[in-house]
Amino acid sequence: MMKWRDNPRINAAEWQRLFTIAPQNIKDLLTTVGYFSPKISPSLENKNGVSIAKFTVDPGQPVLIKSVDITFSGDITEQLVDIKPSMQRLRETWLLKPGAQFHQGNWDLAKRRLLTDLLVERYPNANITNSKAEVNLETHSVALMIEVHSGAAIKFGNTTIEGLKRYPARVVENLNPIKPNSIYNQSDLLTFQTRLQESGYFQSIEITADTQNIEGHNTEANVAPVRVKVVENRSVKMGIGAGYSTNTGARTQLTYDDLNILNRGWRLASSLKVEQKAQSIGGQIQLPVTGKGYRDSMNASLNRSAIEGQTLSTTQTGIKRAWGPRKREQYVGANYLIEQQDVDGGETTTKHVGTLSYGITLRRTDNELSPTRGYLFNAQFSAAPLDSLSNGTFLQSYFKTQVYYPISRSTQLIARAELGMVNGKNSAPEAFLFRAGGDQSVRGYAYQSLGVIENDAIVGGRYLATGSVEVVQWLTNQWGAAVFIDMGNAANRVQDLDPVYGYGLGARWKSPIGPIGADIAYGEDTGKYRLHFNIGVAF
Repeated sequence: MMKWRDNPRINAAEWQRLFTIAPQNIKDLLTTVGYFSPKISPSLENKNGVSIAKFTVDPGQPVLIKSVDITFSGDITEQLVDIKPSMQRLRETWLLKPGAQFHQGNWDLAKRRLLTDLLVERYPNANITNSKAEVNLETHSVALMIEVHSGAAIKFGNTTIEGLKRYPARVVENLNPIKPNSIYNQSDLLTFQTRLQESGYFQSIEITADTQNIEGHNTEANVAPVRVKVVENRSVKMGIGAGYSTNTGARTQLTYDDLNILNRGWRLASSLKVEQKAQSIGGQIQLPVTGKGYRDSMNASLNRSAIEGQTLSTTQTGIKRAWGPRKREQYVGANYLIEQQDVDGGETTTKHVGTLSYGITLRRTDNELSPTRGYLFNAQFSAAPLDSLSNGTFLQSYFKTQVYYPISRSTQLIARAELGMVNGKNSAPEAFLFRAGGDQSVRGYAYQSLGVIENDAIVGGRYLATGSVEVVQWLTNQWGAAVFIDMGNAANRVQDLDPVYGYGLGARWKSPIGPIGADIAYGEDTGKYRLHFNIGVAF
């Protein structure tokens, strides 16, 4: 009646028909939320030629769940108690408990969850063979009954690959977490799919396990072969781009990528980048992931920057091994660097260093692109252990963490801290020392303008400490406003780490590639305002 009440095509007879069936419609709706004995008093009045329908509803006493009986058949009845999913665990995690009010939506949801727990692990052919909700109107109670057939316990079989033309089979095989005769688990299929998508070799991937053509309870027969069907990406890609950074100015970039160097599945990523304050050319070759999950790479680059009176030119090459999931990534590496430093008003110096490095990154956030809760942590260590490969020995340590905390549904707190130190001889190249200031450091100050004064330039210090506190008020689902205060500095001695402060306001946008921010910050030490842009989560 609500839908048609303003429709001029509704005549008196049709309005009367709708009025007559409305009580039953109301009753049907109430039963879905647990009210099976409502009292509905309808009335129809005519005032000034307008027909007014009224319904007085007494929902009555709600129906409560009296009992839940879940019975199983199939292979699950023969498995050990401590194997998941177990009958005991499925009964314990059943959503609708005795004493709760019956609700049709929750009844449907509970059955879906029960079945899903079986489908995703070990029993992909499970089904609910019977379900019943018996309502007793005299006692206002309902007895729930569910019969579940698990089907056969399924294991994974061998994996076959279709669609490979350019790349060797190991680029797929080494990313496969599924072992023959391992228990069927949907998460293994999803992990396999994600790894292949992130590899960069393929434009489309389809992974299926044939669980339908399995009959009987013969353990040897209950094996589902895995089929991987891929469409390869083009092996060679070239690109050109332009942009602007409030740190290093206008930018032009050329890229050349080859996903199949020497027809071995080695991936080359190279770029030429020209910015107002920095220029670089470099490349990295990544080898296919090994069977143990190691990601090996080698790299080389030439870099030049002219920032705050210091011109730095470096040539470096290195190797690296990384491993672990995104939540806990680690790496070890070896690197050799030659550096030339020119300081305005000072001398030109040349240094070289061979280093060994280790790093770890922890990601514990609710959303990787636009986090609202959790934390990120990164630690890096670089050591020059041999005088024969360096101008002197040293150890560089660097730590950074970022914390996200929802103050309310629309208000978010973001805190950041950064520490760095160099221990050893005063021989570390400038590339291993620290400066602060800029978009991801202390806003309100120019990029790398905070450090040690040397002649007419700002150079790096042996110690670094910065911090930031920011509050974001989301005005809509995508747009927000921020207020922040940053602090920190870099120096050669801990006692000289006098923090400078920057504070300001900004706008935030949750874009498809992560948060984008535009800030106006005031540098208390300089008395100047600066504009800063940030894209994504810098970790």
